[in-house]
Amino acid sequence: MVNLKRTREDVLYNVIDLVHRQGFHSTGLKELLSSSGVSSGSFYNYFHSKDELGHALIDFKWHKLKALLFGTPQPNAIAQLFAMIDQLEKIHQAEQPCAGCFLGNLIVELVEHDSSFRPHLIEVFDEWQQEIARLLHAGSSQLKTKVDPDRLAQQLLSAIEGALLLGRLYNNPERLQHCLDGCRDLLTASLR
Repeated sequence: MVNLKRTREDVLYNVIDLVHRQGFHSTGLKELLSSSGVSSGSFYNYFHSKDELGHALIDFKWHKLKALLFGTPQPNAIAQLFAMIDQLEKIHQAEQPCAGCFLGNLIVELVEHDSSFRPHLIEVFDEWQQEIARLLHAGSSQLKTKVDPDRLAQQLLSAIEGALLLGRLYNNPERLQHCLDGCRDLLTASLR
């Protein structure tokens, strides 16, 4: 017998692509319920408001992305950073059309809507930047002596988010690749 009971994680998994494609505000409750496969009562049992769903989606996406980008150790820390960029390119090249970074899109859409989204998204992007900085510090023997790993981490994350934003705007796989190559070039230029 098939268990038809949906869990909170099932709901998040089933609605994230819809929200990513349409935007948080443009996705109505009816669409969320249809995509999630749950009744409105079950939905509100998991999420007391649409904003609570938004916060849950941020955590859900970050948890999955962090595991994907940093969960499989590479031979060295710098190789891990190149693998991170490669993995992001693979994800976004597979999207047709390119929808950009889910978390980055939410910055544009949500931080002015509800003040609670700003610190939540700052926390996620700070953690991502700290993961990059941690790897740069671990691989500091490969960096030029004047390179500040913390500043380079900030520059890399900014360049990645810019590349993904432009990927969404232009919806051109070649342009996305060139932008992410710029991220690789930034890292390469910092190496001895």
